Amino acid sequence: MRRKTYRDDDFVWEVDQTLLADAEEEATLGQVLDARGLPRKGMKKLFEEKLVLVNDQRSNPHTIVHEGDEIRLQMAKEKIDHKPEEMDLNVLYEDDDILILDKPAGLTVNSHNQTSLANGVAYYFDLNKIKRKVRFLNRLDRDTSGCIVIAKSGLAQSYYQQQIEHNVFEKWYRATTEGLVEQDEQTLELPMKKSVDGIHYMVLKPKAAESEGKMTRTAYNVVLRDEQANTTDVDVQLLTGRTHQIRVAFSHIGHPLVGDELYGGKATGEPFKLRAVKVAFTHMRTGERIEVSC
Repeated sequence: MRRKTYRDDDFVWEVDQTLLADAEEEATLGQVLDARGLPRKGMKKLFEEKLVLVNDQRSNPHTIVHEGDEIRLQMAKEKIDHKPEEMDLNVLYEDDDILILDKPAGLTVNSHNQTSLANGVAYYFDLNKIKRKVRFLNRLDRDTSGCIVIAKSGLAQSYYQQQIEHNVFEKWYRATTEGLVEQDEQTLELPMKKSVDGIHYMVLKPKAAESEGKMTRTAYNVVLRDEQANTTDVDVQLLTGRTHQIRVAFSHIGHPLVGDELYGGKATGEPFKLRAVKVAFTHMRTGERIEVSC
């Protein structure tokens, strides 16, 4: 439903010549939104809820707009969809559209019947009067720490998911593997699927890959080889986003993560060595390139 008041997190901008595509004086609102890079999936709901305005008037994708017109997208109010539970969150970055936290190891992102990071985010939203659902843009295993990104609206979720699919939204990790990784840098392209036990994932053989698996791409470069400890520190960029992808990829090449017993690593009594150290993305509103590290 259309809101009667404006809010600080409304997305507002003025149409300029660069957004009029090939037209000289006018274009449809849909063309302008496409030129701005806003996802049609995310915009569809805003149009349905009458939250898209041109010069303060309710609009649709066929509305004609001119240079100098004001477009306003109003983010819908929602009910928080997790039970708020107080939690000490380490906030790395926040704007009107996303929240980036440093997730500690040992905490699940979103689990039923137990306290998870989603409960802590719900408490943070409630405390700061952010009336939105909790939408995670990336997932980290219980024992993986580091940068985790939460979208504050359906539009932001669609926009940044679009960046993730095109590798504009970059996700970097630091891992420590068993043994000395031979190649200084490499992109591992491997077809993976969930195993029949429903717990771990596996790399498929070529014949099965075409019909059963999904291709994954994992790029890495070696940071440090520790000959005394017989381990290697690597920086890893996820170019696709399958569950356990990094763990499976390094296990497949004979270098499981230190402490990762599920994928062939030796027991250390500590969580396996994997941390999400950086994300980089193009800001939805300003077009600025943002990097957030932890």
